[in-house]
Parts: sequence; C-alpha cells; structure tokens
Amino acid sequence: MQIKAQLDKILKIALVLYPFYVWWAISHWHPATALLPIACIALVKSFTGNAGIASRSFFLLTCVGLILAMLLGQAEHAMLYYPVWMNAGMLLLFSYSLLYPPTVVERIARLMDGELEPKAIVYTRKVTIVWCVFFLLNGSIALLTATLGDWDLWLLYNGFIAYVLMGLLMFIEWQVRRLVKAAK
Repeated sequence: MQIKAQLDKILKIALVLYPFYVWWAISHWHPATALLPIACIALVKSFTGNAGIASRSFFLLTCVGLILAMLLGQAEHAMLYYPVWMNAGMLLLFSYSLLYPPTVVERIARLMDGELEPKAIVYTRKVTIVWCVFFLLNGSIALLTATLGDWDLWLLYNGFIAYVLMGLLMFIEWQVRRLVKAAK
C-alpha cells in the first residue's frame, strides 16, 4: 500500500510538471517520442488511481488517445491539447456530479468534515458550479493557446498562469468558506 501511495504522489508531481516537460521535450526529441512517457503516466494512473471508475477510465482513454495521436503523426498536437482534455474531463466530472449528487465538492467536504448540514450541501453545490465555470474558461484559454501554437505562450499559460488561477480560486473559496462557517 505504501508503494501505491508513493507512486500516486510521483504521478501527481509528473502531471503538474507536464507543461515544462512538453516545452523541453518538443525541442529535444521527436514529438512522438516525447509523448510516450505521458501516455505511460496516463496508463499507470488508470490502474493505480484512488478515484472511482470514471477517473480511471478517463486516464485510460487519455492513454489510448495519446497513442492514437502518435500513430497518426499528431503527437505535437496531442501534447498541446492535453490541458484542454484535462479541463474538459474535469468539467464533465463536476457537471455530472451536479446532475447526479453528491457533487465532487460535497464528497471532498464529507471526507474532511464528516456529516454536512443542508446549508453546507447547498454551499458545496454552488462551489461545484464555480469550478465548472473555471474549467470551462480555463479549458477555453488552453484551447486558444494550443490553437495559436506558440510554445512560449502555451507554457506561460498552461505551466504557470493556469496553476496560479487554480490556486487563487482554492484560496478564495477557502476564505469564503471560513466566513460562511463563522456566520453560523
């Protein structure tokens, strides 16, 4: 079990560092060769993920898609569009949880706080909607950077700005949550 936790931690770090790897790899290797480690990470994540079947299936489909892109000579495009796929996948996951509760945010809140009051469930639903909007906007900007094909712009947004925005959203939500809890 300890090995699985270590492997999961390494995979998370690899996914965070992905934009920097792509930026470096595209200028040093053939795009298909550069894409192979990413396909392997997605494959391992599909079998070792702690999340449910939907998350593991998403990574397996990502792996298949990346391999197809390599075989079809579209490896460079696959690397550029990976952040778009990730945002689309997260948008679908969070949106699905709005239609079929509990929401993703509610599940996380229950893991942290246990039982939730009805007001808290309403709050987690609103936060899930905010994340859906974030994934939609972030994915749209990632699509724009991929479409433009400017590697430096792509790296700046997908390797830095997107993470800063995500961290900022998490921080703001945490502050709002503290205020909402204090107002009880």
